[in-house]
Amino acid sequence: MLQHLVGIAKHLFTELAVVLIFVFFLSKAKVFKNIMLKRDTSWPEKVFLTVFFGLIGILGTYNGIPIEKTIANTRAVGVIVAGLVAGPTVGLGAGLIAGIHRFSLGGYTVFASSFSTVAEGFLAGLYYDKIRYKKVRWPYALGLALGLEILHMGVLVIMSKPLAQAVRSVEMIGPPMIIINALGVAAFVAILESVYRDQEKREATAAQLALQIANETLPFLRKGLNRYSAEKTAKIIFEMVEGLGAVAITTPKKILAFVGTGSDHHSPETDIFTQSTAEVLETGEYSVVQTKDEIGCPTDNCPLASKVTVPLKENNEVVGSLVLYKLTEQSITPFEIELALGLAQLISTQIEISRGQMQSQLLAEAEIRALQAQINPHFLFNALNTIVYYCRKDPEMARDLLIHLGEFYRENLVNPDQLVDLDTELKHVDSYIKIEMARFRGKLQVIYQISPECKCMVPPLILQPIVENAIKHGILPKKEGGIITISGKVSEDKVILAVEDNGVGMKPELIKKVLEYNPDRKNIGLSNVDSRLKNIYGSNFGLQIESWPGRGTRATIPIPLRKEDESQEDEGLTGR
Repeated sequence: MLQHLVGIAKHLFTELAVVLIFVFFLSKAKVFKNIMLKRDTSWPEKVFLTVFFGLIGILGTYNGIPIEKTIANTRAVGVIVAGLVAGPTVGLGAGLIAGIHRFSLGGYTVFASSFSTVAEGFLAGLYYDKIRYKKVRWPYALGLALGLEILHMGVLVIMSKPLAQAVRSVEMIGPPMIIINALGVAAFVAILESVYRDQEKREATAAQLALQIANETLPFLRKGLNRYSAEKTAKIIFEMVEGLGAVAITTPKKILAFVGTGSDHHSPETDIFTQSTAEVLETGEYSVVQTKDEIGCPTDNCPLASKVTVPLKENNEVVGSLVLYKLTEQSITPFEIELALGLAQLISTQIEISRGQMQSQLLAEAEIRALQAQINPHFLFNALNTIVYYCRKDPEMARDLLIHLGEFYRENLVNPDQLVDLDTELKHVDSYIKIEMARFRGKLQVIYQISPECKCMVPPLILQPIVENAIKHGILPKKEGGIITISGKVSEDKVILAVEDNGVGMKPELIKKVLEYNPDRKNIGLSNVDSRLKNIYGSNFGLQIESWPGRGTRATIPIPLRKEDESQEDEGLTGR
């Protein structure tokens, strides 16, 4: 008896091994992999999978061995796998195909065998959602197949007549079929899992490369998508990705940048003339083209033979496209597709971030203009009154004040999107202070404590609003006046600028209020300084205010030293 069972098991194993070898090679085929990797298969693809797994089931029947007027077979393997990897619809369909075939062969177990085949496919499909997102699925498949095959044997006993013959048949074919078919299902699922693992490796490699490229392109894309940033980005992609023939970046209508083979006729600033790219820009869906004819380049002998085109989006609107070309047909692999999709997503994100930064910058510049306009009438009126006073009392002082007033207004007209060196900003503040000291005649003293090491670029009008605030709200409310200290020192990788007064101070709750942006507030000086610092250097580099009621206030500005070079680079980009 045992020898007979072993013989059946060997036969089933041998026949099943042939099928598994076939499936292994089939799993490497591009068409099969593309279908298996889809999360949502179309109806034609479901039909393909149904027929494929149904034929595997029929092959399992043909490869079976007749025992006691029934067949020891591996039919259940294809049917159960159909349900496990493609859901109940495909499982049921494959079961019907294999079950109808089994019904056509007849025999006293025909009804039980056919019914079991259909049921196994459907029940395996019901298990599909429970394991589809498992990283390792074959152990679950093994357990399910064991249960379904035991159920299969139970149905044979219950539905087949005569009962004694059915029991005898199950005793002969049951153990080898349960074990071999369960192992076959597990092996089948393990082979298909290799397809998913390969895809995960490709996605991980593509994602890693895309992040490296994004890190290189970030300095250029921070100013948005323009011809200069597109050219730099395309060049970086072309140099960092092996095997590409060319890289192009477009707007919805024109080529922004083209790097690589074919640049003689795919020129920047020319209209998009390939239909495949135009379709991507119109539909917003990526496209893979594997032949020259599909690319549709009107230039004879164009060497570009295949490409993947991915839309670039901003707030879900198509603002351009990224195109990766290769020089041989049918050479765009899943790796290039995943890479292009990842790059397009990262570039799109950078474009959106840059737009937000540009809006913040425009707002800050508008506030600077408002600040300049705010300074002009009030300060000019007070300064002129002071100069008129000194024209009679001290003409030499009046002449010096006029010089300071002229220097102050000249520096006040600086372009707000250009950084200035710290010395220039200090001269601007000093001109303001000289006039204010003349106005308040001995009530105001200013001390400078600037370290010679403090060499950095700063945003314009960054110190004057703080000094003005210290004078108006800190020193003037005191009858005896006070002292303002302007200091600067280097601390590790940044310059620390501070404006400190010994005035009346303010309550802690007021500090937060003066830094909040309020478009209805007339005085926007301190909030503007805070927002500009954060916009340029980051959220950790805003204006820091400490105050002690009755003792004074200190405002601190941290300026990262490393930003000097980056800021100069940004100015170069802006001017291009």
